[in-house]
This record gives sequence, C-alpha cells and structure tokens, in this order.
Amino acid sequence: MLFNDTLEEHRMAGVSLRCGMHQRVQLITCAFANERSCALGRWLHEEGTRCDEFPELQQLRMAHASFHTITLVIAISITQGRLAEAAIMLEPDALFESATRMLVHAVSRFEKRPGVGAAAASTPGPLGLIH
Repeated sequence: MLFNDTLEEHRMAGVSLRCGMHQRVQLITCAFANERSCALGRWLHEEGTRCDEFPELQQLRMAHASFHTITLVIAISITQGRLAEAAIMLEPDALFESATRMLVHAVSRFEKRPGVGAAAASTPGPLGLIH
C-alpha cells in the first residue's frame, strides 16, 4: 500500500467519528487506541525500523501516535455522550484537523527523503511502500 492510501485510511477516521456523533452509535475505541491497528502503524513498527536513523521517521512516528491519541479522545467523548466536546474537537482548524495535517506533513517529509519517496515506490523495495 502506498503512503497516500494509508493517509486516506486516517482521513476516514474523521468520517467515522462524525458519523458516530450524529448517529449516536457506540464507537469501537480500540480501533483508534492502537496505533498499530492501521497499515501505517504496522509498517512503522515493523518495516520502518530499518529507517530508525532518519529524523523524518521519528517525526512521522510522533505525528502518527498523536493522531491516534486525538482520535481516541474524540471517540471516548462520543461514546460517553459528551457530544459538544467532541464537536469542538472535530471543527475545522481544531484538534482533529490539526492532527491530520501534522500527519500528512510528516508523511510528505518522510517521502521526500532520498531513497524513500516516489522513486523508491516505483522500484522493488520496502521503503516506498507500506505492506
């Protein structure tokens, strides 16, 4: 899976949160709590270890962990019926959107690192792809 595909997976978390809030459904918080539950998280903790010396990878790990923490906080707020609190965090330019932008920026910086980006993705090798 390419990095753009995994970013779409994370953007869909916002859709799930908003739907959960409007439909008053119980969200499965473990899906948001475990940063290894998504393709990017699995890649970061398995394949990404080969790039540990890259500062861009460290930034990506922090952005990814922050994203999952923020989505978990929002999911818990929704599940506990604190909808006004959740709505504030889901507003444009608020917490969720900031976390998403930070993750997108971190992925972009990591992809631009020599040997990681589009050139690596078009050739066989683990760095440009997330498995």
